Amino acid sequence: MQSSKTLAVAFVVTAATSAASAAIIPSWRINPITPAAIAANPQLTHALSVSLMVELTGGSLFNVAGLDIAAVIPGQRFFNQAGFGSDTTPNSALFAIFPDLEFDSYVGTTSGIAQPPSVPGKLNGTGAALVGTSNQFNVAWGATPNTGGAGLREIARITMLHDEPGVVSFSSIPISNGLVADSLNPNVNVGLPPMPAIVPEPLSFALAGLGMLMLRRS
Repeated sequence: MQSSKTLAVAFVVTAATSAASAAIIPSWRINPITPAAIAANPQLTHALSVSLMVELTGGSLFNVAGLDIAAVIPGQRFFNQAGFGSDTTPNSALFAIFPDLEFDSYVGTTSGIAQPPSVPGKLNGTGAALVGTSNQFNVAWGATPNTGGAGLREIARITMLHDEPGVVSFSSIPISNGLVADSLNPNVNVGLPPMPAIVPEPLSFALAGLGMLMLRRS
């Protein structure tokens, strides 16, 4: 995947209680796209892939999330692997055979493939969720029952297609377009930080060794 540079960090307004502000902490992870994935699907040559991560604290569990990127980045194209890709977390056992599947666009729970999410529809508007189809990523999803786990856990992956390299930066995500909530505070929507700004090739593999770069709310 592409090399990346963080251009801005968003800060959270302190919630009414410490539990509400700290029980679930969202952040973004940049996913370097591998040469094998590009060879399998040249569409990924200049693609940008990020994962929405959550950290759970105080015994909380992942409850629900929502994301409407189309309203923030109009006209964006998303990658959906044609063979085995779906709206939910793919089976990682297939990545060795279909390396492009790793970068499918999807939503999930903190339990990964062990528990697919419930997907009732769009975050904004009515009708079926659009998970990277029709140039939209507009979906509400959740874990039923709620799921947990230690450390950072992925709950969505978004891979965006571009025809040529260049600096890609993203504006802030209003809470109406991106949110997470946890089991201890199911009625408290926690907003997302801005998606990281990314510098695609040729720097991608030069910075890959730096590990994952993240923007997180604190």
